[in-house]
Amino acid sequence: MLRALAEFVMRSRLHAMGMTAFLTFTTLVLPPVGYLVGAVIALVTLIHGGRDGLITLVGGLALAVVVNQFTGGSAITLVVLALFWLPVWLLALVLKSVGSLRIVFQMAALFGVVLLFLFYMLIEGNPSIWWQGVTQELFMASAELGEEVLLDERLAKVLTGILAAGFFLGLVVMLLIGRGWQAMLYNPGGLKEEFLALQLGKNSVLLGLVVMLPSMLMGDGVPSMVPDLMQIWMTLFMLQGLAVAHAVVHIKLSPKDGSTKAGTTKGWVITLYMLTLLTPLGFIVTMVGVTDAWVDYRSRFNKMA
Repeated sequence: MLRALAEFVMRSRLHAMGMTAFLTFTTLVLPPVGYLVGAVIALVTLIHGGRDGLITLVGGLALAVVVNQFTGGSAITLVVLALFWLPVWLLALVLKSVGSLRIVFQMAALFGVVLLFLFYMLIEGNPSIWWQGVTQELFMASAELGEEVLLDERLAKVLTGILAAGFFLGLVVMLLIGRGWQAMLYNPGGLKEEFLALQLGKNSVLLGLVVMLPSMLMGDGVPSMVPDLMQIWMTLFMLQGLAVAHAVVHIKLSPKDGSTKAGTTKGWVITLYMLTLLTPLGFIVTMVGVTDAWVDYRSRFNKMA
C-alpha cells in the first residue's frame, strides 16, 4: 500500500499536490496521517529538489484549505499543521544536498530546541505551573462539580521536554518514511544501510554533557529548561543506539555466506524497536548510543562474527 502511495505521488506534480491535499484534510480527522504528509513532502524534495517540494507543500495545503472552507472548517488549523511540515521540507533539502543522516538528525534536534525556547518565551513563567493551569481549563466541567483536577507534579515538570523531544522525533520519522520510499523506488536497501551506519560523533556527546553539567552542580536549583534540553539530547542518542542495536542484530543473525535470515531478523528488529520505545530498555539503548562514539560496537561485533 505504501509503495502504491509513493508511486502515485511520483507520477506528476499534480498527483503529489493532490495526495498532499487529501492527506492534509484526512489529518484533521486522523492526526497520525500527518506523518504521511511530511513523508510525501520529503519524498518529492529528495527526488525533485527543494522547489518541487515546496510547491507540493504550498499547493497541497492550498487545495486542502479550499476544501476545508467548503466543509465549514477553519484554515488556521491547517496553517498551524504546515509549521510542522515545513521543517521536514528543509531537512529533506539538506539531506538531498549533503547525504548525511547525522547532519539532518542534528538539525532536527535543533528544531526541537528552537521549539523549546519559543515555548518558554511564550508562557513567560514556570512550565509546570502553566501545564497545571491548562489541565484545570481542560477539565473545567469536572472542577465545577467540586472535583479538583491536578496534573501529577512529576509529569508536569517533564511534559515540556517530552513534547519538544516528541516534535524532534516526529520530524525524524517523517523524514525517514520519505527516505524509505525513495529507497524502495530507486535504491532498494539504501535506507537500511544508511541508518545502520549512523554515527553522531563525539562532539554531539560532549555537547550533551556540557548541558548536563549545570544539573549536576546545581541540584534542585537547576533551571527547568536544562532537563528539557536533556530529553531532546537523549532522544537523539536513542536513535544512535537503535542504529547500533539494529546493526548488531543484523550482524549476529547473518550467516557467514553473507545472506540474511530476513524473517528472523525482522522479528527481532520489531521487538527491539517496540521495547526501546515502550520499556526502560530505551535508557540502555540510549547509553549504547552515547558510548558508541568511543567503543564502536559495530566494528567489534563485525570482528567477532
